Amino acid sequence: MFQELTTGLIEAIRTHGLLAVVAGVLIETVIVPIPSPLILMAAGYILVPHAGLAEIGASILTISIIAGIAQTIGSLLLYLPGYYIGKPFIQKYHKLHGVSWHEIEMFQDKFSKGKSEFFTVFMLRAVPVIPLSFVSGACGIIKMKFREYLLSTFTGVIPRNIVYASAGFLLGEFYVTVAKWFDYGETIFTILIILLVAAYILSKKFGIIEKLKKKVLK
Repeated sequence: MFQELTTGLIEAIRTHGLLAVVAGVLIETVIVPIPSPLILMAAGYILVPHAGLAEIGASILTISIIAGIAQTIGSLLLYLPGYYIGKPFIQKYHKLHGVSWHEIEMFQDKFSKGKSEFFTVFMLRAVPVIPLSFVSGACGIIKMKFREYLLSTFTGVIPRNIVYASAGFLLGEFYVTVAKWFDYGETIFTILIILLVAAYILSKKFGIIEKLKKKVLK
């Protein structure tokens, strides 16, 4: 599977250049069928010229910015549904999952204090192994301000993209192996997030958190 994606992606980038990179990150940002490290590393390997340092840097930055714009636009397809549908969904199925909208609001109040909102999302975007789709949906559900969301998302993915594109250029053909390692890390992180969310929902559903609080306060 990974080898087939690699072959197809390399061919697409060689044929269509940055257009293929834009299409790849748009798809990956929303539904994650393509390993995110592979796209930017392949772009760095194929599109960055073996020239002077200034030209190499400019090429990597160009790839990172263009991909960042596509990632930011693509993330809105998860942010906006979370923003507009998240509250009605949580309220409607409260008895099923046990999480109240009041709890979301309390988290939102803590999260939005000072500059922590911007820097938290920035860091979550910048760290390579954190899936972009989870962050997008969560930011929508807690109704993060649109302007702050766009700025923190765009500025956050740029360092991430620079790391990947630079790695692709520096590693040469070995980038495919390293991309696999990054992809495994992202998969593990995704599974951990799903398990943590499931554990929290189940603990709320069966009142485990409240029981623990009562025991601690005794």
